[in-house]
Amino acid sequence: MGKYEIDWYADIIPGKSIASLEISKYSHQDIKAILRKSDNNTFHIRDNGDSFDIYSSDKVDAVDTDLLMKLSFNEQMILDCIIVYITRKPSQYQGKIYGKYGLGDKLKHVSEFGVLERSTTGEEFFLINDENKCGLDVANGLDVSLQEDPNQNIAIIKVHEFF
Repeated sequence: MGKYEIDWYADIIPGKSIASLEISKYSHQDIKAILRKSDNNTFHIRDNGDSFDIYSSDKVDAVDTDLLMKLSFNEQMILDCIIVYITRKPSQYQGKIYGKYGLGDKLKHVSEFGVLERSTTGEEFFLINDENKCGLDVANGLDVSLQEDPNQNIAIIKVHEFF
């Protein structure tokens, strides 16, 4: 895999990267060039100005259920957030958090890497590491605690700067 390509199998590193794309490293123009190079008529890429949506369909009218990845930028147009979504399609992101857990795996297993703290909206869980920092959110789209449903599967993984 080249240095400036999307790697659909790369490990997910909290606070750092998904798909070998490092947050805080790439500008909007860098990502645009990478996406142009990576586009092999398999995906539809939508430029929203402050984000890119990558769909599993090459059709312009791709629906949200085809959404594979979202790349978002801060005010300086530097990549600051990457989100991958479960689609159950062959083109779905295959990388795993530290090489262990990915889309479709049990959400509770991510607690191996720290404490899973439920957000105030209840729809996502923040992974808090030993230094009390968070650089990864996991969700399944439900407003249910892990105590209520410990068998929830990961449907969304989000990497952002540590806070």
